Amino acid sequence: MLPPDELTKERYKQGTVLFTEGDAGDAAYIVHSGSVGIFKEIEDGRIQLAMLKDGELFGEMAIIDGSPRMAEAVTLEDSVIVKIPKDVLESKLTSHDPFLRALILILVNNLRNVHRAYMHRPRSVHDYLILFATHAEGLRTYLDQLEELDPEAEALKKLTALENAIRDIRHLFSGHEDRRRNVVTDSDL
Repeated sequence: MLPPDELTKERYKQGTVLFTEGDAGDAAYIVHSGSVGIFKEIEDGRIQLAMLKDGELFGEMAIIDGSPRMAEAVTLEDSVIVKIPKDVLESKLTSHDPFLRALILILVNNLRNVHRAYMHRPRSVHDYLILFATHAEGLRTYLDQLEELDPEAEALKKLTALENAIRDIRHLFSGHEDRRRNVVTDSDL
């Protein structure tokens, strides 16, 4: 249990920003009543990643792994929020088995990676074409390794036609100025 004398419960009006993306983690929070939205800015605008209701915890990842906040938390209605200071949460974590602490850190890292992958989904024509070409190349590598597949198989002919179509579409869009920026990089593949 968390010591109640070290926690604060505060009322917030609808639209109150509890923290912004990039902030250092100074506390974790629990929604006592009301609701909180977790938002991320992308080049297309602002997207809502989650809506948290009574009893749900948020903001803990920045404390557990020391990374900056990865999104913004905003009250969606008048809400009562319990604040768990960083030192209280850290003391709870350090008082437990090192294996469990390491496991929690791994889980937080995995969740951050899922969010990063989601945020780097293709957005521009260029991004989609890179992914099509990469997947076609991967399929060709896989099919080339299948010993039972005839090198003249219909699947390979269709794959060659697909690769040619991707190359043609890339050529068509070579001078295209997309309103959305490219986000897929070589490190994403």
